[in-house]
This record gives sequence, structure tokens and C-alpha cells, in this order.
Amino acid sequence: MRMKPWMWIAMTLLVAVASVGCKRAPDEVDERPMVVATTTMLEDMTRHLAGDDVKVSGLLSPGADPHLYQPRPGDARQIAASDMVVMNGLLLEGWMEGLVRHAGGERPVIVVGDAIPRERLMEVDGAVDPHIWFDVSLWREGAQHVSKALQQLFDEGDARRNAIAERHAHYDKTLAELDEWTRAQLATVPQGQRVLITSHDAFGYFGRAYNLDVEAIQGLSTEQEASQRDVINMVELVRKRNAPAVFIESSVSPGLIEQVARESGVRVSGPLYSDSLGTVESGVNTYIKMVETNVQLITGQLGGSPQAFESSVVPDAPESAGETDV
Repeated sequence: MRMKPWMWIAMTLLVAVASVGCKRAPDEVDERPMVVATTTMLEDMTRHLAGDDVKVSGLLSPGADPHLYQPRPGDARQIAASDMVVMNGLLLEGWMEGLVRHAGGERPVIVVGDAIPRERLMEVDGAVDPHIWFDVSLWREGAQHVSKALQQLFDEGDARRNAIAERHAHYDKTLAELDEWTRAQLATVPQGQRVLITSHDAFGYFGRAYNLDVEAIQGLSTEQEASQRDVINMVELVRKRNAPAVFIESSVSPGLIEQVARESGVRVSGPLYSDSLGTVESGVNTYIKMVETNVQLITGQLGGSPQAFESSVVPDAPESAGETDV
């Protein structure tokens, strides 16, 4: 995504703010390394892996759309004060990537998308789909990448390196079980009803991994505006496929998908959590709960028989995404 001139100006102003620094009063000093994650999903992953050994904060709040995110002055301060940044990459963060890489000082930038083998990435209309978290097996690849990077924050022989590796082993096992559970739930959806219709094209990896047809009004980014022709085409598709429901998303305006529902006579279901986790109050404030909630909703609304996810692993609970700021 090419930066617009005003974005460069905004970024420059934020960097200037960052030069003021991020000093704390003596009683607030936290000697732990600080890691900043761009999205709520990455913030949650990093918290699971880091435990209490690393201070983790996030740029996006629950419900924020990374495609449309507008910067805050505190973002540059967070990044400038950090020891590492974890981001999705694959153009998900848009112009925010420029801020991450030019916020002053030097720090490793860990790009989770770099951990995914090229042959496993999807392309839509010539662009790489950045929504890799919807294939749990790909999220496992990303978690391994982040775990190795976090361990590098500490010297050889430091017990905290082993602790991060152990937490990663627990998290990875949970994700493996979640992947298997997801496949089993969606397998109960009747063959003629295996179509997922959403607002924007975020669920391509999900459909490929778990054998669903995925259709969306908007493209990969919510910046891409849909036309009335797009809406009409979707109404025709809903009728042709005899889809039992269409789904709104928590971080995307529901107007277009609600119009499709009205004109095709099907029910609106949701919200699905696509580009962001939910709040603590929603109960969908971790990646694992995000996947479980989405899968149960999709399975049930498409005529399957969803069951609750029960992991054999009981990891330490991380702080909730979006609660830690500089």
C-alpha cells in the first residue's frame, strides 16, 4: 500500500513526539524488555509466549480495523521505547509499517508473515492475502517465529529463554488441538451449505484450510469500497447457493451485508471476529477464543453441530490484549 503525502506528514510529527522520550518516575521503572505488537491477535500471541518475562503492549485496541487505523501520538512513543516490534506484514498494517520502521532508534522488527512458506500464502487479484491467522496451522508457524525472536532478548543460559520455549511448547500444543477441533466442527456442516458469506475477504485461509467456500462483498482490505453491482452480485449468489445465513464482522460496518440479507431474504448472523479480537467484556479477547467463537457460530448457522473447545493444556493466562500502554 503506497503512503499518501499526509500520512508521511503525520508519521513525521509522531516521530517528533517520540523524541521527547518515554521516561518514568523511579517507582515506575520496569526493567523487563518491552515488545510492541501491531494487531490484537499478535499482542495476545506475544503475551502467551512472553509471560511475565517481557512487557508487551499493543498499538491497536480491541475492535480496531488495521486496514483503516489512524495513528495516535502514543504509538510513536511506544515504538521508540521498545526493544522489539512484532507485526503481521503482508501489507496488513498499511502505512503503519512505515511508522514501525522509522520511529527512531533501532530494534528488531519481527514479521510473522515472513515465517509462512511462500507456497502456503494465498493471492487474490495479484495481492497476497494477509489474513494468515485464520488457518491455525499457519498461526503455529508464526508463533514459533515469535518465540525464537523473544528468546533472543536474553543472553545464552538465561532461564527466561527456557521459560519462553516452554510456554511456546504449551501454546503450540493448544493450537494443534484447536486446529483439529476446528476441522472436526466444520466437517458437520452439510455439503450443500458449506458457503461462508462475509463483509470483506478475510476468511480465504479459513476456507482453504477447513473446506468452505468463502465469498465477500469487499476485497482483502476494507479500504476497497464495494459498489451496488457488488451487492447485487452477492444477492444473486446467496440465492443461487441457497445460503442459510450471511455474517457481519465485529470490525467492519454491517451496512452492506445487512442490505444483502434484506434483498435475499436470509438471516444475518454474527458478529464474526475477523481483523481484531474483542474486548475483555465480550469474552473473545484471546486468539483461541476468537477461533472458537467464530467456528461455533459458523458451524451452527450453516447447519452443523458445534461443540465447545476443550484443550488438554492449561497455560498461564496472559494479560488481556489492549490493556498495557507506555
